[in-house]
Amino acid sequence: MDIDDDILIQKYETLLYNRESIYFDSEEFCTIISHYISKTRYADALEAQIHAELCHPEDMELELYKAKIMMYLDNFDRAFDLLLDMENRAYDSFEINLYKGHIYAMNDEIENAIREFNLVLEKNPDFDEDELLYIPNVLVEQKYFDEALVFLHRFVDSGIVSAKIFFNIGHCYEQLSNMEKAEEYYEKSLDEDSFNEKTWITLGILHLGTGNAKKALDAFEFASSINSESHIVNLCKSAALIEAGEYDKAIECILEVMSKNPDYPDMSDFEMSSMKMLSSGEDDTENAGEDGDFEMPYWNLAKILFVQGSFEEAIMILDKALEIEPDNEDYLYFRGQCFISLTPNRKKLKTALRKLHITKKPEPEEDRDSEFLDRHKKAVFSYNVRNYDECCRYLAESLAINSKGLEQFFNLCPNAKDKAAIIIGLGRYIK
Repeated sequence: MDIDDDILIQKYETLLYNRESIYFDSEEFCTIISHYISKTRYADALEAQIHAELCHPEDMELELYKAKIMMYLDNFDRAFDLLLDMENRAYDSFEINLYKGHIYAMNDEIENAIREFNLVLEKNPDFDEDELLYIPNVLVEQKYFDEALVFLHRFVDSGIVSAKIFFNIGHCYEQLSNMEKAEEYYEKSLDEDSFNEKTWITLGILHLGTGNAKKALDAFEFASSINSESHIVNLCKSAALIEAGEYDKAIECILEVMSKNPDYPDMSDFEMSSMKMLSSGEDDTENAGEDGDFEMPYWNLAKILFVQGSFEEAIMILDKALEIEPDNEDYLYFRGQCFISLTPNRKKLKTALRKLHITKKPEPEEDRDSEFLDRHKKAVFSYNVRNYDECCRYLAESLAINSKGLEQFFNLCPNAKDKAAIIIGLGRYIK
């Protein structure tokens, strides 16, 4: 925000605080509303829009802001009604089509969304890059990756070339499991901006996913040369070192991260795996990742201990991780793998299962989803520790609550489909 805009916001907030008469011209109101939207202060934006509407009741641009605010407040029906009303009054703005397309996409009316987005580009072909990316970003958000690629390639074919566009193309191909194309476009993105830490991390994670630890490590090393203090880069490096079998270096890397963050267990930015974070479009890789799933330091340490045969120590590390994320399925299932090697007799397995505390017993008024999740997780755990009878019993109980539970179970344990003990045992329980 420049100085003049800052002064304008201060003036508006002073008048509001003192309950004085508020009047600004429509352009100034647009600046004020935009400021609150950029800060995700949507209630404040709506209050400013109401003052603006009182001062300029016929201003269509301010009405458009109202529709935009309604979208941000998830009131899509109201937003759509406002957009249609403006359109019916012959207000010919490409933004009407843009927001209509957004709402159509969110409602899975993809053909209508594509029609509106095509009208946007016809009405205003001179978009800047960030405006252009609005359309594919909406489509990616709703998981329409093929449709997003059509627009992104259209931009490239028209001569619009940038690191961001290539990155978005790579991301779409990755989501469509075309890793070869994803790698190609991530590398094209780096050709345009070779010092983008985020893209190097993303490329490294792609290589990790395809089993190429050496290429992954090279990518993370380059990212580290750009930002050696990045916790995400160092965690990624530790994962690549584990895959490469260089456990001592991996431990050094993990301990370095933890030593720099002694309060680590309370820091949300360590609940990370960059894929969600990196695909969100955030440029600040250091502070992103609250929604991510990249393995935490404890997870990587447990993997090393498991490989080295230190199963009890691995369980202790996973117990520590579960104090932070008690419902993390990855930790629970991996701990089950540790018990496989540690406790071969059934009595100890049942004792371990009782101690899981996977979910608390649901209260009577709680959703049945909690009951399903409890039995579903126990079924997967029992399968992982090869206690197939218990697995079938919990699986049958989960199916009684949610008939789609079997599909979810086989997604997590695909080899169970070929286990006679599971198929026969399940048939016995669901007769």
